[in-house]
Amino acid sequence: MDIGKFTMKSIDDARTLNKCVHFRPSSNLLNVNELASLWEKKINRELPRVTISEDDLLSAAKAMRIPESIVAALTHDIFIKGCQINYSMDNPKDVDVCSLYPDTPFRNIDDCFNDFVIKNVDVPKVVVEETISNDAIIGQNSKPEAVGYHRMTTIMLLCLLFKDSN
Repeated sequence: MDIGKFTMKSIDDARTLNKCVHFRPSSNLLNVNELASLWEKKINRELPRVTISEDDLLSAAKAMRIPESIVAALTHDIFIKGCQINYSMDNPKDVDVCSLYPDTPFRNIDDCFNDFVIKNVDVPKVVVEETISNDAIIGQNSKPEAVGYHRMTTIMLLCLLFKDSN
């Protein structure tokens, strides 16, 4: 929704000609723990937290077990290294749409979570017993707590994607 709005604005803007246009509103730069805490406030419930070390993720990535190694490598790159937000925009060809259009409102994660909670207030809750072995997510040599981490990551990603799918 916002990406489309800002894309259309920037198409005809001479300030974006031959530029790399970024959409990085500072209020939406949240780590996984911040996302989880925000979601917990919305649902008035504490979610289980599991910590996986950087070394464990790298070990899982090096194991070359598909798809587990790919998930571990991407998780490391995104959540540990911060590849999607930890880069400078010092190049003269970089421009942020938030600085180009400071008076144009955009939706933040908090608003998106509100929509998700509102849409699901009347949805009946289904409880499913789930059995997952520890090697189903990462690999046979990984720690049992890795399963919880990937469930949390999956839940957060599904929450963020749900809004766009409805």
